[in-house]
Amino acid sequence: MVYNQPLAHPLHKPFWVLLLCLGALIGCGTSAQKPAPKVPLSDVQKKFEQKARENYDLHVTTKMVGKTFWIYLPTQEPIFDYEAQKETAGAQTDKKPSPFTVQFAEGIFKENRFALEYDIIKRTKVKSEDYGYNSSYTDSYIKAQNNLFVCISDVFFNNEITDNSPKFFVMVVTDIKKGIETRATFYLDDFKRYMSGDLPYEEYMKRFIADTKGGQNFIGDETGTHIKYEDVSMTDFLSRQMVNRIRFKFERSDFTPPEDYDDTIVGIVADTARYYNFEHFAQVQLSNLRQNKKFIFDRGQLATFGEDATKPAFPAGRLIHIQFDNGKVNMQ
Repeated sequence: MVYNQPLAHPLHKPFWVLLLCLGALIGCGTSAQKPAPKVPLSDVQKKFEQKARENYDLHVTTKMVGKTFWIYLPTQEPIFDYEAQKETAGAQTDKKPSPFTVQFAEGIFKENRFALEYDIIKRTKVKSEDYGYNSSYTDSYIKAQNNLFVCISDVFFNNEITDNSPKFFVMVVTDIKKGIETRATFYLDDFKRYMSGDLPYEEYMKRFIADTKGGQNFIGDETGTHIKYEDVSMTDFLSRQMVNRIRFKFERSDFTPPEDYDDTIVGIVADTARYYNFEHFAQVQLSNLRQNKKFIFDRGQLATFGEDATKPAFPAGRLIHIQFDNGKVNMQ
């Protein structure tokens, strides 16, 4: 099996999640005022497969493992293609590339500790020639993804499941002719918040884990026998999301980190745990491979790190009285 980074990251172009927003919100809005019916998980699972098949001709296989709902869609259509770059307007054309490149970043959870390793270097040269094309998702792939997301919103937003409701979704779409697949992992509550407008697009994309893989055993697999179905744990999801956020911060953000950037990464870890109110860990270990430095922080020390760190209710300051004497300011 060959593992690669996604050829076309969602942030490189308007992503397919945007395309389904209106339809999903309309679908959810009509039932928002009604109590969600309580139904067994097996019935919801069958309803999802039936809706995908009858409404969109998508023959999916689903499996529930723990709190994770897996969706497998085999396709004979290609997932990736090349297209000419679209012209961008205004300031986008003048945007400077990031001064950093993330050579390596990995996060795992072990021994009650988040452990992150990273190798980040200063960018020394930027490609001067633009060849005018890039990789992109095919229209058929985008349409299939959109329709699966509509099915998720229609089925899982409108039903209260009586047993083992899913928290995570893993959506696998596999080109069984070429042996290439994409895998999307996301937290259901994040998706609901995004669809309701509570999460901005950019923030949701940091929480959305996208992978691309290739393998000879993918070819011809109509039922997903090559997949190792596992329950996604919150610790694994947060570890991978931390890596997502590191790559975004150092390669795509408009706000460039300082050259002494280890505090920035501690802040990313702290914010990620904070967003999910996750406290079931004791420490964070960082390994800066480029500079051969290691740091260990206890969970309590993270409170002062991050863009959303705890701030005092009122900033400290000095009280200044201003008086006006005959139109003139008199500072006291």
